[in-house]
Amino acid sequence: MLVILYTTILIFFFIHITDVLKVLDVVFKVLAPIFYGLLIAYLLNYPYKAFHDHAFKKMGTKHKWLKKIKKPLSLALAYIIIFGIAIFLVSTLIPELSSSITTLVDNIPMYEEAIRSASDSTVKFVRNLTGYNLYELATYSNMITLITGHDTTEFVKNLFTNYVPSAFSTVLGIGTGLYNWGIGIIISIYLLSSKERLIRQFKVAIVAYTPEKFYKRLFKIGDVFNNKCGKFIVGKIIDSSIIGVMCFIGLSIFRFHYPLLISVIIGVFNMIPFFGPIIGAIPTTFLLLIINPLEALEFLIFIIVLQQIDGNFLGPKILGETVGISGFWIMVSVIIGGGLFGVPGMLLGVPIFAAIYTLLEEGAQRRLKKKEISANDIAPEVEDDSLKPDKPRKSKSIKDSQFFEKASELINKGKNK
Repeated sequence: MLVILYTTILIFFFIHITDVLKVLDVVFKVLAPIFYGLLIAYLLNYPYKAFHDHAFKKMGTKHKWLKKIKKPLSLALAYIIIFGIAIFLVSTLIPELSSSITTLVDNIPMYEEAIRSASDSTVKFVRNLTGYNLYELATYSNMITLITGHDTTEFVKNLFTNYVPSAFSTVLGIGTGLYNWGIGIIISIYLLSSKERLIRQFKVAIVAYTPEKFYKRLFKIGDVFNNKCGKFIVGKIIDSSIIGVMCFIGLSIFRFHYPLLISVIIGVFNMIPFFGPIIGAIPTTFLLLIINPLEALEFLIFIIVLQQIDGNFLGPKILGETVGISGFWIMVSVIIGGGLFGVPGMLLGVPIFAAIYTLLEEGAQRRLKKKEISANDIAPEVEDDSLKPDKPRKSKSIKDSQFFEKASELINKGKNK
């Protein structure tokens, strides 16, 4: 009966997959503030625990009334510090961003002159090659008709018909997103303030209504995901903060333009594994390219050196074996996570994939053990000799110590007999 039920549900899902996705989209939109609240609470749980479990660990031992304010004080400090840093960065970045826009506007005549010179050369080259004059409107009308199959009026009409509603939807989506994040912050406060009671209620309900094998496996999966995601996110935040500070110090020493704005962008995008440094370097390099192309080239060299320091020394030292997957799987998880969920997916795709990888590996080892088969029996593990530590040279003292250990073991066996 279970197999029949499972098969029926699976067939129904694939036949009505469009309707199912629409329902899931509606459910996600309705529950979006709760999801955002869970995410904010999960991230702020770490500074909250730092205050509650470490900084204020002995609070209330002498004076009982201090114990009552321990939780609200830790909660308030966690939110004040995190959102205070965010507000400080935004308020500091706005003047630099405004300055960069002012510089761009002031340099418009120079850019216009360069574009006009380049366009004149291009028009002259195209005219000599094809006979078309790009400065004539009829040329573009003919090109539009040739490419789209419609005249210019129809093309402009379709452009406004398709893109104006899209722009309106984008503005509406931004407003909805801000509303969801605002409600999410309020929900996260309630979640953190009563997390012990909520976790207890969840565990009691799961144990009461599910078989023992199921809830033990579910709790195991939850522990693995929490361990992987928590360590990775905290490690990445520390790593990216250090990279941002190092970038600011380096840019200030070498007197680059907009050191704070560029350092924040580099630090934020460094949170994304593998592709983050590349994504962060694109807008910052373009910003410096507007001011001085030579400075942009020097900045690229500086970023490459900085990322080499992060990738080879700083990152492994902070993250250690947190991820536990190869570079290939990191790249795959970032691509899939970014394609499905955008920037949050690029950030969380790696620890989630690492948790799934760990669970699958443990399950495979458990099944092989039941079958009494070793993984090396199926395919021998490939070892990189360059990563192996050098074997210690055998000396007389090592041989002597092994001899005396063996002799001691034989004497003890004789005593036992």
